Amino acid sequence: PPGMGPPPPGMGPPPPGMGPPGMGPPPPGMGPPPPGMGPPGMQGMMPPMMPPGPQGPLGMGGMPSIMGGMQHGHGQGRGGPPGGRGMGPPQGMGPPQGMPSIMGQGGMMPQGPGGHGMGQGGPGPRHMGASDRGGGGPHQPGPPPTIAPQAAAMVQAHTARGGTGYRAPGTQSAAGGKEVKNNYSQQFVDTGRRPQNYLRDAHIVDLYEEYPKMKELVNMKAKMVTDSNTPPFYLKADLRQLKLSPETFGTKFDVILIDPPYEEYVRRAPHGSGMRDREVWSAKDILSLEIEQIADNPCVLFLWCGAAEGLEIGRQCLVKWGFKRVEDIVWLKTNMERDARSGYLQPNNQEASSVIVRTKEHCLMGMRGNVKRSVDGHFVHSNCDTDVIVGEEPPGGSTEKPAELYDIIERFCLGRRRLELFGEEGNVRHGWVTVGRQLPTSNFRPDVYSSHFKWPDGRVYVENTMGGRMPRACPVVIPVPQEVDEARPKSPPGAHGARR
Repeated sequence: PPGMGPPPPGMGPPPPGMGPPGMGPPPPGMGPPPPGMGPPGMQGMMPPMMPPGPQGPLGMGGMPSIMGGMQHGHGQGRGGPPGGRGMGPPQGMGPPQGMPSIMGQGGMMPQGPGGHGMGQGGPGPRHMGASDRGGGGPHQPGPPPTIAPQAAAMVQAHTARGGTGYRAPGTQSAAGGKEVKNNYSQQFVDTGRRPQNYLRDAHIVDLYEEYPKMKELVNMKAKMVTDSNTPPFYLKADLRQLKLSPETFGTKFDVILIDPPYEEYVRRAPHGSGMRDREVWSAKDILSLEIEQIADNPCVLFLWCGAAEGLEIGRQCLVKWGFKRVEDIVWLKTNMERDARSGYLQPNNQEASSVIVRTKEHCLMGMRGNVKRSVDGHFVHSNCDTDVIVGEEPPGGSTEKPAELYDIIERFCLGRRRLELFGEEGNVRHGWVTVGRQLPTSNFRPDVYSSHFKWPDGRVYVENTMGGRMPRACPVVIPVPQEVDEARPKSPPGAHGARR
């Protein structure tokens, strides 16, 4: 057939009736093929579904393919028979070893014996990574292609020029080459870019783009929260001296967010950032905060803990303040918007006690009171968010946290009285009271703030006196429109038919 070339030396012409070399004689009694059906020995096979071209006819495979995404039809599936598209060519019928194939942006991958960039019997489709989608990142982990020795030098040169394909130590292939692996840890060592930089649709703006119903629900809840928010209140005060009590604030709180100044924040800050002169609170200092005095029943607490000893301190605080730990929210810190190599991997900026490089922080979530989703949907409105935040780490060792946490809190808890301790100017927000020594000024007055939470008869709602369950239709809870409650995802019905 066209493109097959002459038979290998020494094979000679085929015997009469055998067709092309290597095809074998036709089965007895088959006779000549119908017109246009091909040479003898191929009767009963479907004719080619496409004319001979760069990819060859059906089942022939083996010619170079330029396909932006998946490469089909090159490489026999494991355990599958040779033959049709998606499988490799018969033994000895493939292209010459070393014929190039273009695979995404990871460099030129020469062919192995079984097909494009794959060893004999290797899988067919490629796994697309960020570079295939235009993101410029490494490929997602997938079956590593086996490449010929001459390709190793090409990949190495490509990596040296800043390419997205990078090498990692691999085992020797049968052809003597090396395996190319998607090693995000090696990528971090080589470039300083963290693995989480390559997560798709991680930004809060893109989070719900492919889920229109969820996006509509989130937008409705955002409007619901905005319409019921109080003005922003802020109080410049030293929390070592400020008495935490209902008298100080005029009421208790439904939500409390705390980000203590751990020693870890100062210890990990780059030299010259100014963070090393900041205030530090010990575990004893943090435990001495009387959070239980200003937390209503029920109440939800969010406590930032860093990535080191703060986790143990945080668990002790929840117990001491009367909260049960219910979740652990993790912030994966990216470094896409700044120089990834700026001192981060220098020895003097590493945690002395860390075993691996830390690129995340934890926020423990605690619950006080008898709260159940099946009966307290007017207070906790969940099923919208996960326990992972992907966001850019601020420069210069700043302790700034991702604003996405505020949205998670406001979508989850419908209580209107929200307090943040150890806040700074950038934390001031509608619907919240922000307290901290770093604030430039104050506008907080307990009588003005508490006036936003009055019963119809004019009495101020200070605390729940009806046990650990928030009463319905009280002035501190955001009213939920029917269309919002119907749109939110719910768990399957329980034993008594209740949906949560």
